[in-house]
Amino acid sequence: MCYRTSWFCRVMNRADQIILSIPDDAASKLWGVDKGPANVMIHTEDGMDFNVFLSASKRKLFFFRGWSKVVEHLGLTQGCLVVFIPLDPTTF
Repeated sequence: MCYRTSWFCRVMNRADQIILSIPDDAASKLWGVDKGPANVMIHTEDGMDFNVFLSASKRKLFFFRGWSKVVEHLGLTQGCLVVFIPLDPTTF
């Protein structure tokens, strides 16, 4: 399976700085319907790795605990475009 076909992007809003929703179509391509790992690694272009836990609510998955560290490190604010390209099922 080519995980890179499951990429997604998001224009950040204020709430995304705390918790970020993973689009349903990307989540189902990566992990199946209503499934997901407990956590993923987010690898940034400058070589940093962040362990980010997923949270489920109302049949949706979110980047949650650890996500704010990614936001702070990259200086993500409202209006920033963030692109997620899976390297494997648990690494972006």
